[in-house]
Amino acid sequence: MKILGIDPGTKNMGYATIELENRELRLLEAGVVKFRAESFKEKIEELNSALDTILSNRVDHIAIENIFLAYNPKTALRLAHFRGAILMKVILSIGDYSEYSPLEVKRAITGNGKATKEQVSFMVKRILNIRGNIKPYDITDAMAIAITHSQRLRSNM
Repeated sequence: MKILGIDPGTKNMGYATIELENRELRLLEAGVVKFRAESFKEKIEELNSALDTILSNRVDHIAIENIFLAYNPKTALRLAHFRGAILMKVILSIGDYSEYSPLEVKRAITGNGKATKEQVSFMVKRILNIRGNIKPYDITDAMAIAITHSQRLRSNM
């Protein structure tokens, strides 16, 4: 079973595809989309193109992070619009998705809902047996989202 995790952002969007097989996790692909456009319309066009590429590989489940509401209102609104574009593409591609709050992801990965990005990154690398640094954190955040979803799936098996 392949799970795509998405960490949405209007500057960088992290993504990671993991495979859950025989209760074992394996990283298949991960990266970050850096949006270069200035206008929001052009960023949406970049997003659409990037998602075409990312979603061209078959996945069984997609998990995406919810918006953290402590952002300033203008930033939260732009991110909400961006997430809406992502969700529309996801729905048209595979029909469904799951959402997790940053607190749920941090708790699932580290046991602490207030964990730092460094702590999440450390645990993600341990869980997936990855050596070396992974930057930016958008990538390990996407991995963490996919791992969180895999844990939910395993608990329902």
